Amino acid sequence: MAVLPQSKMKALVYTDTKKVQYQDQPDPVCREGETLVAIEAVGICGSDMHADLGHDSRRVPPLILGHEASGIVVNGPMTGKKVVINPLITCGQCNHCLDGRANLCDQRDLIGMYRAGAFAEQIAIPQRNLVELPAGMSTIEAALTEPAATALHAVNLASRALHRPLSDTRALVIGAGSVGLFAALILLERGASDVVVCETNPLRRKAAKQTKIPLVID
Repeated sequence: MAVLPQSKMKALVYTDTKKVQYQDQPDPVCREGETLVAIEAVGICGSDMHADLGHDSRRVPPLILGHEASGIVVNGPMTGKKVVINPLITCGQCNHCLDGRANLCDQRDLIGMYRAGAFAEQIAIPQRNLVELPAGMSTIEAALTEPAATALHAVNLASRALHRPLSDTRALVIGAGSVGLFAALILLERGASDVVVCETNPLRRKAAKQTKIPLVID
């Protein structure tokens, strides 16, 4: 009986400290409840950089990194839909998951850390981890969802710790990387009366000054 050759995709693989290679990799195989997504856009997280520099013992090479991703579903009931990927895979059944604190799930998994990530042509992911994009949103914009959600969570935590409405407060955001910049923009959207961003990197400072942030300093 003839053995069919295994289909292969292209992926950027972290192979060793400060080494990545563009390689052929086996196409991902969907487990029960999973679906296949063709990746269209993926961001580079600071944690991906930490892994590349050998500063993250949890990311063991060889590994496909990348978890800030969006794309188009290629099989199952959502075929053809543009989606953003929730990179955190959880059981959905434990008390933490049922309480809305899935980040504490004992069985949590993460693409680009413990399993293959999104620096690839395709990825297999549970269907419950897919969020369909609203009309008019591009997959490039959608790839920013994960860092934006991180910033939103930080603003929500800070808001709950305040003794006055957010609209009556002043805010200093230290650092205008993706999460810091999103945090500043969310603070403005939420009505913070005075938002200042501090950034020492001239390129990031330039990007911040192109937004509606009132004051950006070094």
